[in-house]
Amino acid sequence: MNNKKTYIFLLMTFIWSWTFWLIGLNHLEDGINQESIGTFLTLFFTGVYGPTISGILTTLIFDGFQGVLSLLKKLFIWNIPFKNYLYIILLPIFFVIIGIGLYNIFIGDIGSFDIMAFLSIPAILWAGFYAGPLGEELGWRGFLLPELQKKYSNLKSAILIGVIWFIWHIPLWWAPFGTLVSGESISFLPVTTYFLMLICLSIIITWLVINSKGSVLVAILFHLSINAGIALLFFPELNMDFKKVHLLSSIGMLMFIGILIAKNKLKTTANNVYS
Repeated sequence: MNNKKTYIFLLMTFIWSWTFWLIGLNHLEDGINQESIGTFLTLFFTGVYGPTISGILTTLIFDGFQGVLSLLKKLFIWNIPFKNYLYIILLPIFFVIIGIGLYNIFIGDIGSFDIMAFLSIPAILWAGFYAGPLGEELGWRGFLLPELQKKYSNLKSAILIGVIWFIWHIPLWWAPFGTLVSGESISFLPVTTYFLMLICLSIIITWLVINSKGSVLVAILFHLSINAGIALLFFPELNMDFKKVHLLSSIGMLMFIGILIAKNKLKTTANNVYS
């Protein structure tokens, strides 16, 4: 691992994202209105692209244009095992269903089921594509993961990225949206659950990427599928409490991580998964 290269990437990522987000939060200090929210949205989405932009710039500095081309090619690796596409679709649905079930048991009624919600799925996916998935994954899984894998195991690399991912989101805790703890009072249980959730997601995405020839496209699609919370769309009365449902879905993620670790599914090394 090139420590200098990694540190420069992380420094650029945090400076880019946190600068735009903090400026955006400053615009909300005098009150939330149409103008301030519009300004914050612009700054929020610009900040989200910190990892991708930093990954491209850092690669350009250290590896030149050829390195950037190699990095960008990871966005177009689509010829992967078909089962991985099924994981992209079904795992997020499975996790959210568990969250909905736990909500119904421990918190309250989940309301009625709206079969017509499937009509909104394309719009939800299209709108979500340009936010976190496209702005983040080329940096986290395209650039940072292969660098960490040169020194650490797949599992440790995934956990390190999960911790970094968690810290990177911190300014958005005080934003109206952006994380599952945004817009709420900051307390230990939601923050801890959110931390565990990002660690789990980082491990799952790493597992998918290393078994998909290093495809960043896979990471983007899975990230998008998680953010969309498709199963939750069919329970419109849960919209007000969707954050709790998503946080509860971390139980399903922990179960799946246990299976991956028990079956040693993260054993493959970086030297032979990207060929």
